[in-house]
Amino acid sequence: MKLLVIISSVVLTLSLTSCSVSKRTSSLKNLDSLWTSVTFGNHHAGLMLYDPDRKQTLYAHNAERYFVPASNTKLFTFYAGLKTLGDSVEALRYLVRNDSLIFWGTGDPTLLNVNVPSSKALEFLARRPEKLFYWPGHFPQRPFGSGWAWNDYQDYYQPEISALPVYGNVVRFLASDKLAINAIPQSFVLEKDTSHATFQVRRNWMSNQFTGTSGVVPAHFEQHVPFQTSSVLTTQLVSDTLHKRITLLPSFSTKVYQSLSSISVDTLYKHMLQPSDNFVAEQILMLVCSKIEQPFQSKTAIDYVLKNHLTDLPDRPNWADGSGLSRYNLFTPKSIIRLLEKMYTEYPAERIFPLLAIGGQAGSIKNAYKSADGKPFIFAKTGSLSGVYNLSGYLLTKSGKTLLFSFMNNNFNRPTSEIRRDMERILTQIREKY
Repeated sequence: MKLLVIISSVVLTLSLTSCSVSKRTSSLKNLDSLWTSVTFGNHHAGLMLYDPDRKQTLYAHNAERYFVPASNTKLFTFYAGLKTLGDSVEALRYLVRNDSLIFWGTGDPTLLNVNVPSSKALEFLARRPEKLFYWPGHFPQRPFGSGWAWNDYQDYYQPEISALPVYGNVVRFLASDKLAINAIPQSFVLEKDTSHATFQVRRNWMSNQFTGTSGVVPAHFEQHVPFQTSSVLTTQLVSDTLHKRITLLPSFSTKVYQSLSSISVDTLYKHMLQPSDNFVAEQILMLVCSKIEQPFQSKTAIDYVLKNHLTDLPDRPNWADGSGLSRYNLFTPKSIIRLLEKMYTEYPAERIFPLLAIGGQAGSIKNAYKSADGKPFIFAKTGSLSGVYNLSGYLLTKSGKTLLFSFMNNNFNRPTSEIRRDMERILTQIREKY
């Protein structure tokens, strides 16, 4: 009789819990009308909402369909770093032999990078008494990622990938007080071009020849243009900055070395995730290669992470690069939710959430998702290309729940602002009502 009472009590509890969940889940049923609406009805759209505490899918539409993720790819790069890189970024590796110091890169993007600067490597090399030799290392990676648009080569968001980036692999062109143009680093020369009326800086496709058009230079002009990288140029730029002779060492091999650290990895992740820095994302994969003692190649890092840390994804992704610039990338909302769940359970929210774009406060959604009470409720990663806009991350509801969401849109021919506006309205309603 006592056992029957216990069983009846458990059944009643489960029944009440089920009713509560069903009631909440049914409140999301009105989302079904989205997929025939003006905004979402004529393109490839998907949405998945998940309760990580109950381990329950609350809503799913096209959750098992593949989408071009754009910069949602950076969530996977973020996880790759979390699982492999430790607490600090490895800036350099080096070996001292007699009166010589041989150093090589690890993929660290911070050397003279105005966006995420670190001076530790420069300070270290500057004070060394030995003769300096730079070794490029094993670098089979091409300067562009797989599937990148070649004609974006001179746009700020697509710098080349390298073993030892310098100045973020871009030249900063700035207007001086006299409206002349200064280049940083100064090694690059700006030539004149009279074929355009509006001033801008352009780079030759196959060289580091930069031209400035003949228009009037705006008062606060600043343009970042990627330069074409090479081992010779890296050696020159570091040497010029240090005012010390550095010799390029084309061939070298060792399993013994010492390491120098630069900045905390969270500083790097934050800059990758909030302003969505493509260059930092690609270099994180190079750092992963360095950490696992493999030649620098994006595919090597990706394959390692998929094999060792992401075998439980429900739908195997086509993961092509670190940043999401490649349209070869394909992920399902369901797999993105699984990744978000892994991060949510493996790392404290107090660490993960502040690194993501924060609605109404920071990053690419700073001007969206503002709440009346001033409390942020969206911590996420955006992803946009032409005809692509996605948002995936964590949603805090008014009832105190943390939900995981992945809202993906591909192949639309409407202004992105319309897609973004209606996504904000929908996610805000979920926050209010669930």
